[in-house]
Amino acid sequence: MRGARILVAVGLGAVLVLSACQNMVGPDDKAIVAEIQSKLFQDSALKTRSITVNSQKGVVVLNGAVGSDAEKASAEDIANKASGVKQVIDQLTVSAASEQAAPPTETATAATTEPPVTAPEAMRPAVAKRKRHEISAPRAKASTSGVSEATAAPTPSPATTPTPTAEAAPTPAPPPPPKPQPVTIEAGAVLTVQMIDPIDSLKNKPGEEFAASLFSPIVVGDKVVAPRGANARVRLVHSASAGHMEGRSELAVQLISVEINGQPYTVDSNIYRKAGASRGTNTAEKVGGGAVVGALIGGLIGHGKGAAIGAGVGAGSGAAVQRATKGQQVQIPTESKIDFTLQSPITVNY
Repeated sequence: MRGARILVAVGLGAVLVLSACQNMVGPDDKAIVAEIQSKLFQDSALKTRSITVNSQKGVVVLNGAVGSDAEKASAEDIANKASGVKQVIDQLTVSAASEQAAPPTETATAATTEPPVTAPEAMRPAVAKRKRHEISAPRAKASTSGVSEATAAPTPSPATTPTPTAEAAPTPAPPPPPKPQPVTIEAGAVLTVQMIDPIDSLKNKPGEEFAASLFSPIVVGDKVVAPRGANARVRLVHSASAGHMEGRSELAVQLISVEINGQPYTVDSNIYRKAGASRGTNTAEKVGGGAVVGALIGGLIGHGKGAAIGAGVGAGSGAAVQRATKGQQVQIPTESKIDFTLQSPITVNY
């Protein structure tokens, strides 16, 4: 019988300790809009179009104008693939984009003019005739010898005129790239970052810096100034670790810089704080809880006197456990998302 009472008491204590909670989370419209705008900005054609993105309970509406049906289909496909999107309403219109044809390169062909070539007349050979001389000798036959010599002058080759070479027109130089324009991110803007490095109140000290990245793009008007995933830096400005019996662990961090177009910009943001449970309250709960459970078990076993003894033993056990362990530490783990609010505006070149 006494064993059965002990089992009932232990079961009652277990029921009093157990608890459960359940959170229902709906679609994050802000994150949906930010993700779609970031992916539109990454498309070389769609980033130049005026596209407005709105989301309500996961239903996305696209408004604006694009240059072709292919761009319209691409924008709708990007919206459909975003996380948390239930439906996409495409209200984009297609307008004829003005196409500037590049000036054709003209090749100047020089006309070849060949002056008439007059061939010199063949020089006629001069024929010199020698007169025949007759030599009379006594008692000899007259001999006649005639010599004819013909001399022909060589015919010169006709002169040739060189043909001029055609020269191509020079290619025009490309226009210079547009100069970056200053854009101001006003004070009060919320920058959401995702931690890359973890932070622990037991290990890390104030002044240490940690790597993070933008979880949502920075959008000013219709321009995405910094896309999602841009590098950021977070600094630990305060750290406290709870003791054995009292005190409370706490972390305080601040966003100090964001990288935009490859250049880091200093940021003045608010301070985000995360604190653990108070060590004094936790000690009282453990000591008091141990006394209650000890009294309950002692009462079931030995009635009044047993309850008093059980309460003392339970309280002592709770205090011993509390001394043997440190207080609850606070961590900001990797991939934690933190919202920082700008205290001063930032002017960047976009």
